[in-house]
Amino acid sequence: MDAADWKQLKKIDAHIHIIPDEVHRANPDAEDVWVYADPERYRAVMEENHVEKAVIMPLNDPFLMSMGFTADDVHRNLFEMKRRSQGRFYTFADLDVRNAPEESVCFLRRAVDVWKTDGIKVHPNNSGVAADSPYFDAVYAFAEERGIPVAIHCYPGRENDLSSADRILRIAERYPALKLIVCHMGAFEWERLLPLGCHVDISAILPVYARILGIAKTNQLLRAFGVHRLLFATDYPDSRVLPPNSIYDAYFEILGQMDFTPREAERIACGNIRELLG
Repeated sequence: MDAADWKQLKKIDAHIHIIPDEVHRANPDAEDVWVYADPERYRAVMEENHVEKAVIMPLNDPFLMSMGFTADDVHRNLFEMKRRSQGRFYTFADLDVRNAPEESVCFLRRAVDVWKTDGIKVHPNNSGVAADSPYFDAVYAFAEERGIPVAIHCYPGRENDLSSADRILRIAERYPALKLIVCHMGAFEWERLLPLGCHVDISAILPVYARILGIAKTNQLLRAFGVHRLLFATDYPDSRVLPPNSIYDAYFEILGQMDFTPREAERIACGNIRELLG
């Protein structure tokens, strides 16, 4: 069986972080991984690693994505990054839980209709609001009605975490037509997500699985979800266990040791997310 060449394979990275230029200019002395979250620097990374397109995920913290510190300012910045990329970036809308739920939906409607975002990102741990909180009901209902994908951070670190897999299950039960992406595969609560029909992205968690479980068991884990549900994603530049410059090579090495055929790899690398986003 021919193995897929993940380095050369055309890919859409379904989960990356880019910080707008205005935020970089306001923080010239920053020295953490977010220095790498620069539009120009990342476009060079895309070329080197045959990443055809990428999905910019916000962080549910407008102070990290704008200097106006509002959701609308974030969406304006995302639109500008998307425009300047000449079609290489998708963008997901941000949420600011300082706003009332109905206000958030107004911002989301404007994000989709005016600022041309392609989905919505919910980050329970950054916002401090549980994924299945009534606060988000209006958000999920809006997304379900409009057919907009919702990506939910799910990397539980404790019992009853704000982003726990059980909360994701409750959301899916309440909104069965929601186009749901579970980020980070639910981490070490992944088995609870298997009954769902949702998509899962492998951002941040893949190298952690490989280190703890080994390649063979990680391969089995991914196979348990099925090729049609997996989304290639890295969380660049903040993968938790890898420095920014080695993220893509590590992902290619791990995935290259698995048993995905070239056709299956193409679905994971770009086919599934392309279908989701249209």
